[in-house]
Amino acid sequence: MAPQLLSTPDQVDAVFTAPPLLSTGDFCWRGTYVDCRWEPPGETPAEVATPWHAVVLFTQLPDTAVAERSIDGQFKLERVHPGDILVLPAGVGQRSRWNVPGEFMSLVFDPAALGRSLDDAADGTTFELVPHFSTQDLLVLQLGLALRRLLQTGTQNRLYAESITTTLAVHLLQTYATRKPQLTTYSDGLSQPKLRRVIDYIHSHLDTDLSLDTLATLAGMSAHYFAQLFKQSTGFAPHQYVIRCRVEQAKALLARPELTIANVAYQTGFANQSHLNRHFKRLLGITPGQWRQR
Repeated sequence: MAPQLLSTPDQVDAVFTAPPLLSTGDFCWRGTYVDCRWEPPGETPAEVATPWHAVVLFTQLPDTAVAERSIDGQFKLERVHPGDILVLPAGVGQRSRWNVPGEFMSLVFDPAALGRSLDDAADGTTFELVPHFSTQDLLVLQLGLALRRLLQTGTQNRLYAESITTTLAVHLLQTYATRKPQLTTYSDGLSQPKLRRVIDYIHSHLDTDLSLDTLATLAGMSAHYFAQLFKQSTGFAPHQYVIRCRVEQAKALLARPELTIANVAYQTGFANQSHLNRHFKRLLGITPGQWRQR
């Protein structure tokens, strides 16, 4: 019997006992959906599948966690530890039963977006993932927890989140795809015309929610290669460079006494005043208020 296809986020939610603790709400961050859930002991009501690639990251579990799991027709009784992941490819049926409460994250990728991390022409069939039962993957753990921190702080730093999800997507393709992508290593950075085009765009759009895909398109390449070459050219990842530009612009605006610090944060593209305060103090050692009073 074919697995039950869960083709909307609401259908996926219905499998669980409660709404997610944290969630992106939809497929943002370059076609990626992320949520964090806590579930009591239980089981999926049937064999289910989704049209998306999913990585399940277990973040909090007791030492006694055991799961009975069927993935793509293969059954396994396994111990599960904090930091373990499952890889569940699009269309692959799975059913689980677990004996303890626990917290986990779902990192869900639109198949076409996953491929476009490396190749702008890729579609949903370009790369396929291999199912994996519980396994340790330290990079997925590190990147997943970074995404959770973004959700917890509520700053929704899109460029930073997209940098993380692009790194995660490329890692999944390199590690779990049926056909490993051929990665090209560059060392010369972006050409001067491309770099100038991107930098000019950044400076004229600091007050907007800048997207990694937009910057990569300006440079005429995929998100992965753009991020790599931009860092070679500037010494900073795209999100780091943008934060520095925003702080520099904030310094200039703070000289205008008619602007509140909250206004300055808004005009320089920070999520809120505390977001500005955090990065301003991290880079300059003092808060915006202290800078203004000098």
